[in-house]
Amino acid sequence: ALFWTLILFILVLYMLGFVFRLAFGPSTGQSFMATCGYGDDITDLADEVCKVHFLYGEEFFGTVAQAMFTSFRFMLGDYSTRGGKSLVVAFSQGYGMRFQVLFVSWMVLVIFGLFNIITAIFVDSTISGLKHNDVKKKYARQYERSFVKAKLKELVSRLHVLHNARQGLRSANSRLSRVGNVSAAEMELDEEEFVEVMGDDVVASLLEELDVAMFHPPAMFDIFDPEGNGRVCLNDMVQAILKLRGEPQKGDMIAAWVSLRSLHEKLDTFSGVMQELPPKEQGPMLPACQICEQVDGHALGPEIEKWS
Repeated sequence: ALFWTLILFILVLYMLGFVFRLAFGPSTGQSFMATCGYGDDITDLADEVCKVHFLYGEEFFGTVAQAMFTSFRFMLGDYSTRGGKSLVVAFSQGYGMRFQVLFVSWMVLVIFGLFNIITAIFVDSTISGLKHNDVKKKYARQYERSFVKAKLKELVSRLHVLHNARQGLRSANSRLSRVGNVSAAEMELDEEEFVEVMGDDVVASLLEELDVAMFHPPAMFDIFDPEGNGRVCLNDMVQAILKLRGEPQKGDMIAAWVSLRSLHEKLDTFSGVMQELPPKEQGPMLPACQICEQVDGHALGPEIEKWS
């Protein structure tokens, strides 16, 4: 758009320069400046030989290139000569109505015509660019969803194959009759199997394409096992992968802080309820180490139910 706008501007400027050269420039063989000098040096405006508007016309519209440059100066509102005099006044007094009509027509054409066309071209180009960017973003989002879905299917298929192969090997080593292959939806991985499948080259490649970094799989097991039952099912696997994609964002830290604050409020509420109970109904106080063992062993729930 900028290139074609520049071409349009140069063409209009060339036509204006050509018209001004014919209208106000010197005729063939005319050379007043060689006899009279520059127009700014004339003090006698009534001189019939060295007319000021002829001298200015020869100086500023002597060639098409000079006329184009002077026309461009007029577009910018610069009508002064080298000595600070007004070209518009000199040409208006010298040429009269001919210059006035041409000058006013040229100003209307440039200000209300050319500049508005150039502005419209830029506005249209900007709007078209924004629409194009919106379409590209829409296609990018659709492509990303399709890409993630396809890679998740490949990952689940690979995990399913590895899980069934491991189950078959385990059955063979234990001399038991082989159990039929489980479906992907019924697949569950313990921590040992989780670490093993995450070390598979195909799985690692698929996770890298999904923008999931798995530098130390044993340390990531708890993330894939939100229920803490020591097993990772298919749904837990997919949900964890979707949450681990990409670089950490500020929103991730804020979400963790909000969750911790909510947990803190619940613990404060529970503590307040426990303190309001009579001493006999609160139950025996447990040592801190025993409480930690029960929390790690997931045995704290029955104790709380017993106390309450």
